[in-house]
Amino acid sequence: MRFAALSLLLAACAVNPGAGDDTQPEDDAGDQDASSTDDVTQPQSDGGTTQTDSGTTTQQSTNVTIIVEPNGKGGSEVVSAITAAKTSVHMTMYMLSNTDVINALIARHKAGVDVKVLLDSSTTTANGSVYNQLRSAGVGVAWSSSQFNFTHEKCVIIDGKTAWIMTMNLTLSSPTSNREYLAIDTTPGDITEAEAIFEGDFGGKPPASVTGPLVVAPINAVASIVSLIGSAKKTIDLEGEELSDYHTADALKGALGRGVKVRVVLSDATQTSSGQAAVAEVKGAGGSLVTVSTPYIHAKTLVVDGTTAYVGSENFSTGSLQYNRELGVIFSIASEVQKISSTISSDFSKGTAL
Repeated sequence: MRFAALSLLLAACAVNPGAGDDTQPEDDAGDQDASSTDDVTQPQSDGGTTQTDSGTTTQQSTNVTIIVEPNGKGGSEVVSAITAAKTSVHMTMYMLSNTDVINALIARHKAGVDVKVLLDSSTTTANGSVYNQLRSAGVGVAWSSSQFNFTHEKCVIIDGKTAWIMTMNLTLSSPTSNREYLAIDTTPGDITEAEAIFEGDFGGKPPASVTGPLVVAPINAVASIVSLIGSAKKTIDLEGEELSDYHTADALKGALGRGVKVRVVLSDATQTSSGQAAVAEVKGAGGSLVTVSTPYIHAKTLVVDGTTAYVGSENFSTGSLQYNRELGVIFSIASEVQKISSTISSDFSKGTAL
């Protein structure tokens, strides 16, 4: 069992889903950024687990590199990674409209690379035209399962060796206008599991379980996030587009009760009623919360004790964690956690207090 309390958490989720206010907005506008995956040196983690306050452990990924957006490169890294693919490109994307990415996918298909794209099929996204464009070019393309409210995942798996697990959609404005985090994961077990999830989803048979450290909604995301928060001894820094999930808010309140310092950076988007309740709960327990306007906070990240971080497509909302297809990663690689920590600190310092 991945977490000692996993069954209790999932049972609680089933009894009280609380998803009514937490549909996913058309929040993303992203492209990816920077260098070909062949050029990225993967730092090594000091360990593969984090112990929670209750003594259970959270599994972690061991080979992850972080890119923080915006970084002035306009999303060129992901395009370069796709262009460099030799055997396969498997993409799951909530929103895809960047023409450089689309052209790179078509070019790789024409070069004989196995290119498959899974697109979110919800009516709130505008993927119809790109679906038709890819299909007309012969690229393997499929609509996501109606089993999920949204397929909000943003992942590109290159050559079965590297997974770009991101907060960012592949649109034009994300790498220039949004705060985004891209986790480039080469942990072998993660890639195997990400490929299995992709193949199941692409084939219309989403897997019902996972065994590795990836944060996968709706399977283990609540347990993963709550467990990570529960491991905090000194500090928690959370940066997200929204904070409205009651499990997350309760866990943050519990951490504050243990004497943990909690800082939260949110977007300036209008809060849902559940978002207002979550913010009030964390603030009432002594947490410090701010909103930031520029760049737009589209992040979904969490840093515990300055040593362990989560990055993924999961928003801190009940809908995202319990009813969507999402993908994230947890790791303790000092150099990469520091990139996130310093960015959150900078954003927090210029925020408006809630």
